[in-house]
Amino acid sequence: MQSQVKDTGAELVVDFVIGGLVGVIVATASKAFVSGVSFFTALRENQTLIEIAIFGTRIELTSLVFLWSAAGLLILMRRIFKITRWHGPADSIYHAHQSKEPLDEKHGLVSTLAAFTSAAGGGSVGQYGPLVHFGATIGVIFKRFFKSRLSNEIYLGCGVAAAISAGFGAPIAGIVFAHEAVLRHLSVRAMAPISIASVTAAAFSQAFFKNTTPYAISAQSPDLAVLIPILIIAAPVVAVTAITFMQGLRYSARFARESGWSAERLIITAATVCGAVGIWVPEILGVGLGTVNEMLGGQYQIPMLLLLLVLKISMTAICIGFGLFGGVFSPALFIGVAVGGLVAQISVAAGGPSLTEAISIAAMASVAATVIGAPITAILIVLELTQSYAYAVAALMAVMTSMLLTHRLFGHSFFDRQLIDRGVDLALGREGIALTQHTLEDHIGDDCVVLTGSSTGQEALTEMRTREQTEAYVISDLGKLMGKLSIHQAIEAGDQLAEQHCDEDPLILRSDDSLQHAMYVVSDFVGESIPIVGEDREFLGAITEGDLFTAVIEVQSKVRNEERG
Repeated sequence: MQSQVKDTGAELVVDFVIGGLVGVIVATASKAFVSGVSFFTALRENQTLIEIAIFGTRIELTSLVFLWSAAGLLILMRRIFKITRWHGPADSIYHAHQSKEPLDEKHGLVSTLAAFTSAAGGGSVGQYGPLVHFGATIGVIFKRFFKSRLSNEIYLGCGVAAAISAGFGAPIAGIVFAHEAVLRHLSVRAMAPISIASVTAAAFSQAFFKNTTPYAISAQSPDLAVLIPILIIAAPVVAVTAITFMQGLRYSARFARESGWSAERLIITAATVCGAVGIWVPEILGVGLGTVNEMLGGQYQIPMLLLLLVLKISMTAICIGFGLFGGVFSPALFIGVAVGGLVAQISVAAGGPSLTEAISIAAMASVAATVIGAPITAILIVLELTQSYAYAVAALMAVMTSMLLTHRLFGHSFFDRQLIDRGVDLALGREGIALTQHTLEDHIGDDCVVLTGSSTGQEALTEMRTREQTEAYVISDLGKLMGKLSIHQAIEAGDQLAEQHCDEDPLILRSDDSLQHAMYVVSDFVGESIPIVGEDREFLGAITEGDLFTAVIEVQSKVRNEERG
């Protein structure tokens, strides 16, 4: 008992140290990131670098200068660090679901710098997604320096929770987000360090930094009896908007892959298009916090809201799809507020009450929840930002209604879709993903009867009796599998060549097949063992159903033990 108490105390100390340090570091970096983006945004908005006159109209080109500069820096980063793909939240989620392939720390840090460059330059991208992956990267880095029994995913979850907590001043939402969107399960062992990291990040931000809440919300108490019916009616519009945004991101990325354009050309094109549009509609540039707050205050009418909605979806899709790296969370919030403002304006035009802020916040939560796949997190962010139970209830109804429709029409969050497009299906769960990452290469058995092409059926029978087996494999002089011989076929062959009576097309597995694939293949198998071959049908050995099931159980047990800590 005394030993258990001592171990528990030691674990708590480790939890507090790791969670606290991760929380402080991520909070500091997050605030530096956000403050830096805000600084360059103000510089871009308040400085006139280049101005030209066309047909008597003076056109300011500052947005183009900033975005071209950002594009140049991104191209330079790709070349210096040999980056082929920027990493974001989808990568954090993937690495939280498997332990075989470590998270690439260099890509994580450089991608964060790339996101800062894009957002500071005015690209229509977000800042919270990159900070989430940065937090995950910091957590994984800590894993290398701290010797503890905490699994890799717990360290990763600490960083993720701290990033959301510091970004929104919402520690409860940070904790839930780490479990809901990234880890995808609730672990008692993970709860303590993740909670400590999230609370520490929020407390540290409040103590040493100002403006912890990014949005100006009055949080008046709306009449829920009036508000909720409006939100339910508007749910299809919000859902379609979210789907349009996600599909736009996917199609843009697909065009970039299939265009044959170089990465440099794609980045410069995105910077040019976004910068040119930003000359006429500067509201769509950058993170857009100021514009979001203005929309929440009802300062835009229907035509402008519609324009901002269309352009924000388009520019974000082009920027992210073409290589101006950044997050989708902030654009989702912007788009949600824009569509909410449209619904509110239409409601007023139809004779309804003015509920611009409440409807906009509920729509914001709906679009964000749909895109990131974290409905509870979105509702909690609303609750912690507004400190209003009524706003949280309204967000709950809006989020759940729109997500039901989105799930039927789209099926997954944007991050899940990203992983599916890369061949990773999170629906398999941790155990399933782990099984896809373990191949048969380490499970090839040699306890099988192997015959040459010149062996007779009688010789095969003798060898089977000696080895107490009912099957044999006929191998050519070059070591390639010619077929599989059963004991009945050996009896039938007698003094004839075994190869003349064997099954020339037996069920086979390849050494690079995953355990998941092997389990699927052998689901209808009847027999003693299955041959495993390499390239050009080279015979490597065999595996029995019992050995295959044992390997699967071992992987599943390891995953479950990691989850339990």
